[in-house]
Amino acid sequence: MMLRAWITALFVGFLSLPPVAGPAMAHPHVWIDMRTAALLDDHGRVAAIRVEWLFDRFYSAFAQQDVDTDGNGKITDTEADRWARTALENIAKVGYFAEILTDGQSRPPVKAGQAIGRWRDGQLHMSFVIHLDQPADPRKQVFGYMSYDPDFYIDIRHPDGAGAAVVEGPGSGKCSAKVGRSEPSPETVASAAALGPDETAPSGLGRLFADYIKVTCK
Repeated sequence: MMLRAWITALFVGFLSLPPVAGPAMAHPHVWIDMRTAALLDDHGRVAAIRVEWLFDRFYSAFAQQDVDTDGNGKITDTEADRWARTALENIAKVGYFAEILTDGQSRPPVKAGQAIGRWRDGQLHMSFVIHLDQPADPRKQVFGYMSYDPDFYIDIRHPDGAGAAVVEGPGSGKCSAKVGRSEPSPETVASAAALGPDETAPSGLGRLFADYIKVTCK
């Protein structure tokens, strides 16, 4: 089965990757290190989530020719910004790979903006801001969010260590963001590993591997 159009459009050039034997064929095929920040409004409510992505070197190398639109071998911030804006438009179709949860209820993001792209040390960076449909008060509600590719073609994870997920804005000193790691079953891991590059993953597979970030405020 052909890869879905939004994957093709976002990761231009990915279909030109040469076949690779062994474990590299299994899902996922692209890796993204992610950092996030819950952004508070003047009332101390979460109004938006800033997302920062760092693409793996293998994907970055193949994306380079598509980001470098003038073909001079040097990627400017303007070129990277243009790529990021196009990418953001494409992933709007899948809710920006994000899920917002308030008191256990899932709320799909309604819009995102402020796309910024950068090329640094041979790797592609992208950041953007996802706006909630309405602000959430983590002092009164259980609030959290997730970011994942539903098909697990792309692995999106926060790196280990402090600062991977934070809270910013008025009153953020009384808040914290904690990254919870998923623990998929051995059967789920084996199922993902068995999928080829053009196979369709079971519905919701990516969610089973996603980080969950819980924001709490006093």
